Amino acid sequence: MAGDEDGFSGIDPEQLAKTIQSLQKDQEKLKSSATWIKSSFERYGVETDPLTELLAIAGWSENQLPMLRRRHHLSIAEDEKYGHGYKGMVRIKESMVGQTKQSQANGKKLGDDFKEKLENGEEITPEMFADLRANESDADYVKSFYDVLGSRNLLWMSQEMGDRNSDFYKDDAEQREKDRKVIADTFGTYTKVAFEGKTPKEKQRAWNKWFDDSAVDEHFGFRPDRLTPLLRGGSHDKDFLVAFGDRVFSKDAKTNENQFLGNSGIGEGEWSKDGYEQLFDAISRNSEASGEWMDHNPDGVQSMLYSTGPWKVDEPAERGVAFLNILQAGSVTLRKDNPALAEKNAARLIYENYQHSKGDLKNVHPIDGTSAVYTSILTSYWKDVEHSVTSPVSNNLWSGGKEWSDKSYFAGQDKKRAGLEFSQDMWGALTVEAGRDPRGAGIIGALFQGYNEKMIAQENDINPHRTGDSVRYISAQKGMMQRFYYENMRTVADQLGAERDKWVEDTNAFRDGLIDQVTGVAMGATGGAGMAGAKGAAIGAAYGMVSDVLTVWIKDGVHVDASNAPAALRHQIEGVKKATIDTSWQTSYQDQANDLLREKNGGFDARYIPEVEVWKVDGSHETYTGNPKQYIKGDSSRNFLTKDGVVMDPEKMSPRQRTAYGEWLRDPAVVQKVYTPFSDGRNAWDWPGQND
Repeated sequence: MAGDEDGFSGIDPEQLAKTIQSLQKDQEKLKSSATWIKSSFERYGVETDPLTELLAIAGWSENQLPMLRRRHHLSIAEDEKYGHGYKGMVRIKESMVGQTKQSQANGKKLGDDFKEKLENGEEITPEMFADLRANESDADYVKSFYDVLGSRNLLWMSQEMGDRNSDFYKDDAEQREKDRKVIADTFGTYTKVAFEGKTPKEKQRAWNKWFDDSAVDEHFGFRPDRLTPLLRGGSHDKDFLVAFGDRVFSKDAKTNENQFLGNSGIGEGEWSKDGYEQLFDAISRNSEASGEWMDHNPDGVQSMLYSTGPWKVDEPAERGVAFLNILQAGSVTLRKDNPALAEKNAARLIYENYQHSKGDLKNVHPIDGTSAVYTSILTSYWKDVEHSVTSPVSNNLWSGGKEWSDKSYFAGQDKKRAGLEFSQDMWGALTVEAGRDPRGAGIIGALFQGYNEKMIAQENDINPHRTGDSVRYISAQKGMMQRFYYENMRTVADQLGAERDKWVEDTNAFRDGLIDQVTGVAMGATGGAGMAGAKGAAIGAAYGMVSDVLTVWIKDGVHVDASNAPAALRHQIEGVKKATIDTSWQTSYQDQANDLLREKNGGFDARYIPEVEVWKVDGSHETYTGNPKQYIKGDSSRNFLTKDGVVMDPEKMSPRQRTAYGEWLRDPAVVQKVYTPFSDGRNAWDWPGQND
């Protein structure tokens, strides 16, 4: 919070909200603890003056909360930036801070005026809308207004505003939208303060009661079609959006609340549009709401992804766009603020796609634009794709069961490792589905070429004459990823059949355009910006790109030529040996390495794993010993050794132990000892990358 000489303060609404929440929680805890201890001390005659001081501090903190909340309420809907180099701050008038009661009284009065007009069947006057507009940045005013107006009157007013036969609006569409916009803005603010201080579950229950209270009669109940036109343009509280989304897709509704939610074509302006699209659009603009709604409605998400029923989410196309934007926000964008939930949502999408690809309806593909979401997931979770393909312990990664289980999913993940731990079959199925669209295939091809270039650079940084086989795993990784790419792109080509040639042509065209156009586009670590669209529909869930793999490749202006996939993708794929991906090499590699730790030697013995030095061409070097304790790091949860110092059964390892074990298997000293005898014992395709 900052101030200036003109009687204004700079407030960061998001940070102030966190401060208020923390202060309230801390003072309540301090007050409760100090009171209990003081009472106990008094019973035993112990001095309590220090505790009295603590209680005074708690009381002082509590007294600061009303003014802090008032400043927050003045800032959450304010658009004017504070400036002065303070990013995220908005400007509020200090003179307004002490006027809480007056603002509440004024808001209540206007709410009473609106309510009286509506209940008497009279028009809301322009002056009344102007009053609301003039106070839209004051959340205390807004809260009092909507508390008095109530949900029933608000939804009835919405019905009247959208009526194409309205005497007031029928010849003035501009005024209708102007008035709708002020309701959208202020109602969005109201959602943020209506049930302030309650837990997320309490707020969602409160919103459901608010929906119930809006019912005109017991037959129709809540009318979501009257609320959705008021959403666009507003900024809403996460729990309101989740409650609204859950309500619309509830399986145990007592009445058919959604019967008018589709595009009836009866209203005007926003009231003429599809209500589901309006709801999806509002949810998608809040990544936390998107993630929570996805988590609450996984079956609904899967049902809507496939056009197998009478109700199709992508008809109209705008509704499909908004729906896919939710999936993008809840599985990719959300990783920044709530990685655990985003990863769980992405995991569910990946799992369900994998199961679908093996089922009776495998020839039924998801709605247009899904490739954009899947491509963003692949790029956002790129390191996890690489891990599943190249890790020497990837044969033990989670593949799921016949049905999704939260318990099974969490049991299969290393909670201390960021990202997802899935089998490469699951990632492969996602790659195939994403690659069916030329735009997805173009990005995927770019990712794999970028990865290939990155690994080549690492190889060339090494001095082979002084390093030997210790870093040969880099070459192996490169070969495994090439194999994964070619196998899955060949599957796409086989699926497309007669459409294959056009797919190759469109893929190359998109990729050339990507190289030419995307330079300068900001690319976030979670896969952000890219090209939107699928088969003519503007898909808001953009095709993502991974910055650490792709940025240098794009900025260097590398264009695809005839020797690089997918430039002549069909021909190259046909030239690849026909084989399915074989993961049996991991077991052989593990066996070869495990024998280096022998019970008779007490486990690690430097005679069996001599240390190596990895030299780079610039003269720098690093020493590796192959000692497994360096990967256990004194953490018992990472210990993959038995009491005798040998490797435990990999199938009995926890995900955390498996992670440490995989790191040890790639230690250059271990690779130096294992690589030659292992590779000699495998044929070219079992050990990817030896033969092209």
